[in-house]
Amino acid sequence: MSKLTDAPSRASARTRSTPQPIAQQRVHGGLTRERIVAAGIALADRHGLSAISFRRIAAHLGSSPMALYHYVPSKRELLNLILDALQSEFTWPEVAFDDWRGLLGHFARENRQGLKRHPWASALHAADPEYGPECIRTLDLLLAALSRFGLDVRTATRALGILFVFANGFVAAEIGRGAGTAKGARHAFRQPRFSRAVLATLRYPHVSRFVSLGAELPDDDAFERALHWILDGIEAELEERAKRVVRRRSA
Repeated sequence: MSKLTDAPSRASARTRSTPQPIAQQRVHGGLTRERIVAAGIALADRHGLSAISFRRIAAHLGSSPMALYHYVPSKRELLNLILDALQSEFTWPEVAFDDWRGLLGHFARENRQGLKRHPWASALHAADPEYGPECIRTLDLLLAALSRFGLDVRTATRALGILFVFANGFVAAEIGRGAGTAKGARHAFRQPRFSRAVLATLRYPHVSRFVSLGAELPDDDAFERALHWILDGIEAELEERAKRVVRRRSA
């Protein structure tokens, strides 16, 4: 596959995530749409998605809430702009991808890292957003690259969707479990009293064995293992599909 030469790098990424040109006039104490979006992201990183409001952003920027409406007419558009700005953090490697597995693996890893930087973005994605130019451009690059590896648009979008959901769930587990302890460590199950009483009956030996092993922490190794399982499943389906095509042609 040829290198995606027009793909953005994080170093050069900018908050260019609005369907209309970003206002460049510096009025109201130096406000711009870019600064408003950046302030919203900073507040959400510190306090969560609920911290994004015109009032709090205005206070963060030393402005008035009404001044912000000169650049962003509604909170819905503000959230759309923020989501598009986050997408600009998606990076592409300098080396070319050898196959679709490498590309999909990169997509999953980038999503994981992005969600770890901004855990609140998961809820933003689930809020039925209107995707802006950065989101659409990245998706188009991904679909174009996957098509060169033989994945049609339907298959490619399904694969991307599965991997996005997987990354969301894995990061939620990482944050919930506080991953980052020693590599290979296991986390002891916290059994409520009721669970302990049920297991003490010895009627569920398989669950008891599972509990005795302890829970694997959601670390890098666990992510890569699960990612390979998903990619193996996609590959198996593609191979079976190709076999069905051959059988139909030879029938």
